[in-house]
Amino acid sequence: MNKSSSSNIDPVMENFRISQEEMKENFRRQREIQNKLSNDILYSDYEKLDSLPPLQKENYGILKLEKDSLIYIALDTQIKIAKNYYLQNRHDDTLRMAFKSPDNMNVFIHDFVSKEEIEPSFKSLKNSSNLQKFKVENTIGDVKALSYKITKENKRYNGYALCFKNDGFLNFYEFESDKLPLDKLKARAIDFFSHNMKEKK
Repeated sequence: MNKSSSSNIDPVMENFRISQEEMKENFRRQREIQNKLSNDILYSDYEKLDSLPPLQKENYGILKLEKDSLIYIALDTQIKIAKNYYLQNRHDDTLRMAFKSPDNMNVFIHDFVSKEEIEPSFKSLKNSSNLQKFKVENTIGDVKALSYKITKENKRYNGYALCFKNDGFLNFYEFESDKLPLDKLKARAIDFFSHNMKEKK
């Protein structure tokens, strides 16, 4: 008798279980959409970010820095980000952090483990951005400098990336701008990298 009663599923409890699963799935989908929007929010103009309400900035995980800040990107390495830059530090998927300058230059730092080489991994990373004019500019050991163009939010961006590979661990520093020509973007990237990376002794 106990066996037969346990096999009878209570329809109220079953409906509750199904509704709970649907709510979890909806929440998961909304979080994916929010993460995608968060990852793309820095492609908005700086002035638009300034105009967002504080709660929306918080939802996107962006913060306008009130002073020059040193932020850890590894146990022994910090990066200096200047006052008035927007910082996004969410650790979503492969994006470690991103920031935007007042003159609309974006910097993205991606890192992840991959068995693939730098070029195919980078192409995969940018596969939703209409990657074009991809070119290896320079190679020194396991470090490569790449130039490229992408399209985001119906705008064309020049890109210049410094890419590192060490024991299957890939690290990309991507500098992108819809205003700067490639030669000036490259100079900004190299200057930023040389003056703002701080290794702890």
